[in-house]
Amino acid sequence: MYDLKSVSLPILSGVPLKMVRALLEYDPTFNLLAPALLRDAGVQSYRAQSETAPALDEPAETDWTAAPPTEPRTMQVAGQLAAGHVCSIQQLHDAYVVGETTPTAVVEALIAARSTPEVARLNAHIAYDDAALRADAAAASERYRTGTARGMLDGVPISVKDEFAVANYRTGAGTSFFQTAYRGDATPVAQARAAGALIIGKAQMHEIGLGVTGTNVHYGPARNPVNPTHSAGGSSGGPAAAVASGQALIGLGADGGGSIRLPASFCGIYGLKPTYRRISSQGGAGAVWSMSHPGPLTATAGDLDIAMQVLVGGSTDDASVSQRPYQSADVTRRDLRGVSIGYMPEWFEHADAEIVAACRSMLHYFRSAGADLREINVPGLEAARVAHTIIITTEILQSLAPFATQSRQQLSDETRLSLAIARAFNERDIAHARQTRHQCTQNLKHIFGSIDLLATPTCGLLAPTIEARSLPHGKSDLGSTFEMMRFAFLANLSGIPAVSMPAGYAKNRLPVGFQLMARPWQEHTLIEAACVAQQWTTIVKPQVWHSLH
Repeated sequence: MYDLKSVSLPILSGVPLKMVRALLEYDPTFNLLAPALLRDAGVQSYRAQSETAPALDEPAETDWTAAPPTEPRTMQVAGQLAAGHVCSIQQLHDAYVVGETTPTAVVEALIAARSTPEVARLNAHIAYDDAALRADAAAASERYRTGTARGMLDGVPISVKDEFAVANYRTGAGTSFFQTAYRGDATPVAQARAAGALIIGKAQMHEIGLGVTGTNVHYGPARNPVNPTHSAGGSSGGPAAAVASGQALIGLGADGGGSIRLPASFCGIYGLKPTYRRISSQGGAGAVWSMSHPGPLTATAGDLDIAMQVLVGGSTDDASVSQRPYQSADVTRRDLRGVSIGYMPEWFEHADAEIVAACRSMLHYFRSAGADLREINVPGLEAARVAHTIIITTEILQSLAPFATQSRQQLSDETRLSLAIARAFNERDIAHARQTRHQCTQNLKHIFGSIDLLATPTCGLLAPTIEARSLPHGKSDLGSTFEMMRFAFLANLSGIPAVSMPAGYAKNRLPVGFQLMARPWQEHTLIEAACVAQQWTTIVKPQVWHSLH
């Protein structure tokens, strides 16, 4: 039975937001208000349930795939592009090789472009190190001149979310006060830099990752290049805006509840949440240790595979990453014969009507491309949603515990309200959530015993409008947040990989995202399906666009 509910909670901004936040942070009034909020959020009903599975330590086990580890294939690059305006990694690399342009020329054009009103308004980045960027571009240009380029990523612009440490940058996780103690580059940043990638700036993110709209009272909102009056999404809205506007070919994001996939959906690009522990989190400032981890955003499906080949792995003493080898995708694949795709009709259609229509068309296309479509049942979705909420918010609370009260008070009212509500979760709730997580993983083991991929829309709503009244203090709209995350939380709770790909546009020209999930470690299968879909998908040039060459 499909049991996932819509949640009705107050929409607050400005003075009302500040007042309710203050009431929830004050224990006597918290005890009066919290029960009603927990009831409306579905927590009270969840507490009434009983779990029979044994309690396990987090994170969820991700080694249940039947597919054995394989050695990486030779790198292949998709020849099919999403649109004529899009520049792929292969195209930029080829332009460097033949001397059509240089990394230095690309960087100088980027630095000039971001000072234009249109690009500056996107607010994709919050900090730059132009001296280091120019020096790295000069070194890459010299390597191409002498025929010693390091590979496909040499000279490729990359945007890095403020969650990851980058040498000579402050890493604040979207806050005004946090400062990671990590020195140098986070592991995935170091791996990209070693491959010659050019770090063009620290990208904007939703404060401490606790939100999906990308609103940030300290740095401003990340705006959507498709329509800058709308959000680029969160929490990895900055990298998504950078990629969607052509400023970067790869955005390094992190995903604990859809934070890569939702911005990808909103901005009409590709976003991959890999299997948990596929990419190292070492040097990341993420507050959700058991679910949030790095992944790439790109403008083409094939570029996801190139990014993964560089970002996967880490040192053998890095506990945050698996040493399992990555199997490269066959990005030249043009059909899905032999691939079975499951979908749950009630869940699939629990979204905005235009989203459902576009994603249903994608399903029909996959069938025409040879896929075997199967109706399936995904049990326990409401319990999984609440369990995900409990785990993600209590881990953020634990991560912020070392900071003094005066530092926490520098968080926005929106963030503080969400954290105040999370104080209601107790040890019994956390144990229950862990049991639910175990049961969710067992259910998915069974489901993926009969299908290869699981299909849903990426998001239940289109990219929201950025409201001026929400900019000074933020906006709390937890009901819409849950609607946006309706299809995202399952992959985070279970640790399985998931990809968002463009599926068309609504009548207002806002992009629609389509999501596929797979067994652990099967990122290559997801990328291959995205490459097949890319043949059919039409991508419209965003209102704000910068051509790299």
